[in-house]
Amino acid sequence: MTQAVATSDRIEVRSSRLWAVFHFNLTRWLFPARLVADHIGVSTNIIDFWLTPWRRVDEHLPLSHVAEVTHIRGFFWDAISVESSGGLNPLRVGGLPKSSARYFVDQVRERINATTVAPR
Repeated sequence: MTQAVATSDRIEVRSSRLWAVFHFNLTRWLFPARLVADHIGVSTNIIDFWLTPWRRVDEHLPLSHVAEVTHIRGFFWDAISVESSGGLNPLRVGGLPKSSARYFVDQVRERINATTVAPR
């Protein structure tokens, strides 16, 4: 795979810094939570505390193990939850801009449907 194809294949959404200001969350203001999807799977990158940015949680879920992508709509900001087929530890990111969250969910659902094999 070429580098050009790999970069166009990647979809990323970050939590809103304005959301962090309204929730008095200095860590999310400095280091927004990220949710990334590509041809391999869905990943999160979340830093827990602003004073120790080297301690972060990076989780990955292959597309073949994604059971459901849930779009939780809020009044101003949205959240996304990606659940695995095993049912444990979903990937969740909140405080996302509405349009970015909608686009991310639509694209990931298309990729999941494209990889699903129809029964004969």
